[in-house]
Amino acid sequence: MSLPGRAEAIDRIASARRDMPLVAGIPGGHPAPGPLSGRVIAACVHLTPETVVLVEALRGLGARLRLCAANPLSTQDGVAAHLRRMPGVEVVLGTPDWDGYRWAVGEIAAQGADLVIDDGADLILALQAGPALEERPLLGACENTSTGALRLQTAQRAGSLDIPVFAITRSAAKRLYDDLHGTGQSVLDAILRTTNLLLAGRVAVVAGYGTCGRGIASRLRALGARVVITEISPQAALEANLDGLAVRPMAEAIRDADLVVTATGSRDVVVEDHLLAAKDGVILANAGHFDVEIDAEWLRKSGPGTPVRPGLTSYSLPNGHDVLLAAEGRVVNLAAAQGHPPAVMDVTFATVALCLLELGATVPRTGKAGAALGYPAGVHSVPPHIDTTVARLALVRAGVGLDIPTTAQRQYLRTWGGPVRATPSRDPAEWAP
Repeated sequence: MSLPGRAEAIDRIASARRDMPLVAGIPGGHPAPGPLSGRVIAACVHLTPETVVLVEALRGLGARLRLCAANPLSTQDGVAAHLRRMPGVEVVLGTPDWDGYRWAVGEIAAQGADLVIDDGADLILALQAGPALEERPLLGACENTSTGALRLQTAQRAGSLDIPVFAITRSAAKRLYDDLHGTGQSVLDAILRTTNLLLAGRVAVVAGYGTCGRGIASRLRALGARVVITEISPQAALEANLDGLAVRPMAEAIRDADLVVTATGSRDVVVEDHLLAAKDGVILANAGHFDVEIDAEWLRKSGPGTPVRPGLTSYSLPNGHDVLLAAEGRVVNLAAAQGHPPAVMDVTFATVALCLLELGATVPRTGKAGAALGYPAGVHSVPPHIDTTVARLALVRAGVGLDIPTTAQRQYLRTWGGPVRATPSRDPAEWAP
């Protein structure tokens, strides 16, 4: 677990609250006791000041919450202490390792819930198999990560996903704010704080060219780095190539790299063979979900690390080269900086809160999960009306206005030069002022 302490956390929570008007304002549209009154929400999320603002909003909607850390290595002690003091909120934390994480997830799952917020799908899957399911059937869930959504799709294909799950990462507003711009900025912030590295002219390898990887690569490129992408997806590699970036296998790319940033959500991206082939003095940073993308355990076994700067440790390899590891291989923007700016999480968490209202406010506890709203068991994209609402609110907050299509334009978009189509080609909700 990591800093800040509670006093600093309180200041940062107040700052986050000011910069998260979308989330903070949601309860104001619903009279007491709130549409989620009586609902229990189980959440496996990063415990940050921004999460406190989401918890406050869900409490304002009437829900009770049970929380554990999606990544115990980046848990902020002061934030956890503050959450524990909130009425209607329980925080379960284990030791800051895989065993402690699994224990905490199991503790949350054992007591059941009505709704779930998850980062990685572990809690959703554990709750589905938990002993409390018969007494408190799950209504639905929100999954924040691409990795978690993929895991749930696998469960769906196997016939073992029994609830509707909204994949928050499929929200266009979330991808833009959180994955592309939030990750790009916060990861570079962490790298610069930790290394004080001049990026101009350096070779920076980014593993993964999903939305997060694109955000990181664009920021590195803007600061003058020569960016190389590693990928396993032909489509993502093609996109990187067409964006003018070099694309190479990691075994080749790491030989020239001054900096390597992993952003895949998978494991074993940089392993022993890569490390032994790496350039002397290469800096490694993980921007993925857990500390398994870079084989930090092998580095630690190769010899004792030497602190170079706060959050940066040098390891001497058997071949005489040194490798510098940022934040012990933990998620660098959370472990070595302050994560996404609150304005970014405002969009993501507003989407989560509205999706939970969609799932939990109007579904009878005794009814089949999601049936009243037409959401069968399975992984679903964020409903278009929610995505559009969040995007519009974010634009209003930014002072951005939109044109409104004329009647002639609406008619034109419904036709192809012949009869009017039975189904509009665009969502009419997008035209509302």
